[in-house]
Amino acid sequence: MNTSTPRLSLKVAAAALCAAAFAALASPLYADQPATAAQWQEHKGSIAYFGLTSTYTCTGMESKVRQILLALGARKDMSVNATPCGARDMPMGHAMTVSIRVFSLAPVGPAASVQIAAPPIMASWSAVEINAQRPFFMGDGDCELIDHMHEFITKNFSAQNVDYRASCTPHQASAFSFAIHGEFLKTPVS
Repeated sequence: MNTSTPRLSLKVAAAALCAAAFAALASPLYADQPATAAQWQEHKGSIAYFGLTSTYTCTGMESKVRQILLALGARKDMSVNATPCGARDMPMGHAMTVSIRVFSLAPVGPAASVQIAAPPIMASWSAVEINAQRPFFMGDGDCELIDHMHEFITKNFSAQNVDYRASCTPHQASAFSFAIHGEFLKTPVS
């Protein structure tokens, strides 16, 4: 009795499935665009946070903001400081101010390259998605933070095709209340 035909069919089906998966990963949805000359730019600012749904310790807020900025392509040598903080690392009430000093990439045009001191860095427009499920450090209760960060992010990061949505309801954490989708200028290791 010959049993090689079913095994061969199974191997062919597995190969076809793998080929389809690789083709999907190579599609424009997953493909980053070609390299772009870019330059690090320093940005300073602050975020006024008033949270009714989620409360953060001061170091928790600093860590969460730092993680979000890194996901958008910020350089690691940023400073993020939340104030005012009382005993046991807790904010004084529902409000805190987060002061930020961060470096993000900006595209460099051919004419501008003569005026810059450092050589340009090769970067690419990379797809970024932030919502309650991704990246791993985000959660349902982060809507108010994403809402408060909107102006800082849109002013200080190079992005294109961005959909930035935050529809927060006080005292209600919802999995679909916020999302950032777009392409942000990032280095390959960002």
